[in-house]
Amino acid sequence: MRIGSNLFGVDLMAQHSLARASKKVDQSSMRLSTMLQINRGSDNPAGLIAVETLRAELTAIKAATDNAARAGGIIAVADSGMSQVTSLLNDVRANVIAAAGGGLSDAEIAAKQMEIDAAMEAISRIGRTTSFGSMKLLDGSADALTFSFSPNVNDTATLSLPAVSAHALGGSAGRLSDLTSGGSASLDSGNLGKAMDILDGARDQVIEAQARAGAFQKYTIDSSMALLGSMEVNLSSAKSAIGDTDVAAESSKLIQAQILVNSAISAVVTGGQNRGLIGGLLGL
Repeated sequence: MRIGSNLFGVDLMAQHSLARASKKVDQSSMRLSTMLQINRGSDNPAGLIAVETLRAELTAIKAATDNAARAGGIIAVADSGMSQVTSLLNDVRANVIAAAGGGLSDAEIAAKQMEIDAAMEAISRIGRTTSFGSMKLLDGSADALTFSFSPNVNDTATLSLPAVSAHALGGSAGRLSDLTSGGSASLDSGNLGKAMDILDGARDQVIEAQARAGAFQKYTIDSSMALLGSMEVNLSSAKSAIGDTDVAAESSKLIQAQILVNSAISAVVTGGQNRGLIGGLLGL
């Protein structure tokens, strides 16, 4: 019985070794298949908390980056619309200067006035139709666009875009609509100095808005995107260091565990053979 008890104890040890080695094989296999060190809370409770916290921060950063990219698109569309307005104002200015130079027939003056009227309608149409998605940008409703380029939703930036139309643009001398047919600054009004003052005021409004939007793009959006990109890289690296599988190290562990499994299996088989041999000798 003493010999049998010793063999039984050795057999139990071999079985326990096999179970432990099999568990290590399963663990390493899972880590290599998922490429994650932490697949359940029991793997590393503290590490799980750290990884999930970093994952939440990365999600917020990616959302903030999308916000910044969207804001850049909004500014690009608004800038394009304002550039078209500036071009139209230059065309109108050329017609006013041509009319002021004298030597034009009444028919030529009338033709240039028609061009001015069409340009004013085009400016107003740009204001009505310039949009990003369903958001109108130059109709006066975007006087306070608020953006968030940070994981902190309370950290916001605001940009104002002007109302663009013949009735909105101008200065102390009047509005662009005064340059249309019958207006106080039309070509046949004899008040072309006023027309030039109105054009100067409208031009200043538009280019100031373009400059403000450009500065917002460069110093707010672009700098925020650069910071968010750096934060994403650093947090991703930290998350990877904590939660991702070290393939080389885990492959080595898997090989070691497989060797232990094979050894334990051999020990279990040998133990069974020995018990059978002893049982035969004892007539059991």
